[in-house]
Amino acid sequence: MKKFNLFAILLVLIFSSCVRNDKPVCDVVAEKAAIKLALQKYIIANEARNISLISELWANDSAVLSIGTDRRDVLRGFDAVVAKFEEQYKWFEDTYISAREIDIYVHPSCETAWFSEVLQYNYTQGEKAIEYADLRFTGFLEKREGKWVIMHTHLSAPADR
Repeated sequence: MKKFNLFAILLVLIFSSCVRNDKPVCDVVAEKAAIKLALQKYIIANEARNISLISELWANDSAVLSIGTDRRDVLRGFDAVVAKFEEQYKWFEDTYISAREIDIYVHPSCETAWFSEVLQYNYTQGEKAIEYADLRFTGFLEKREGKWVIMHTHLSAPADR
């Protein structure tokens, strides 16, 4: 009987080792590169005032949330975010943005991620040159249909001390 139990346990172990895990493996390095590219496209879209590229980068969803530097800048939903960019593009010209201190975390499921970076934001409004240094830009992304889209962002300016 002991031999039979040992044989049965051995068979279970052999067969369980042959079971394939069909769940795809998350390539975190590749996903971080894809998110970094999306963040670069976000900068390019703002510099070029390209609303169609902005629309591609954000999830077309009512759950989207964007919080700006002004306490009244709380945008809920895709339509509100796009409308804000359209309004901003009417007033901002000659925009130049650079990013540094980029930090990206991809969840092991490869379905969600967050980022933070520091932006140098320069533009002109009429004849006036405006500079925002050290803007902190953070956000949350979801992977939908194989593409990373922005769900939430927060932009804050450092306090003057």
